[in-house]
Amino acid sequence: MFRVTAIFKTHKISKLFDNVFDAIEFKEDAEAYYPIKVTFEKGYAPMRTFIVNSWNSIMDMNHNPLKNIPDLQVRHLIMQVLAWMWCIVFAMLVGSWTVFGISAIAHVMLLGAVAITVGTFETAKRKPTAFTAFQSRNGRGAGGEHE
Repeated sequence: MFRVTAIFKTHKISKLFDNVFDAIEFKEDAEAYYPIKVTFEKGYAPMRTFIVNSWNSIMDMNHNPLKNIPDLQVRHLIMQVLAWMWCIVFAMLVGSWTVFGISAIAHVMLLGAVAITVGTFETAKRKPTAFTAFQSRNGRGAGGEHE
């Protein structure tokens, strides 16, 4: 992670970059406007970025090692099994099967909602015409009559 900051008389511009070449290009562009000072920091990452990257490395099927499994449903199933495993571990740690039931239901609902959202977004990206059936025509068919 790289952070480039350009300080002008009236304002300050700061941007984060993952790619060093993009950071260098931004630094050169900023220098063209004659700032008072330009800083280039390597290895800078705010806490928010660390938290998001940590979450994605475990919970996002497109970032963790499950991304190598081509079938989305299989990836989702494996994430569900892992979630249930952690529910059992947590319940045994706490010592209550009631906690397991609540935790298992919560994990199924959370991961199910994530899977439905990802599936909806992928469908919208790859085949947006699939949603044309939901367009409202006030309950009328193409010819104006009720279907």
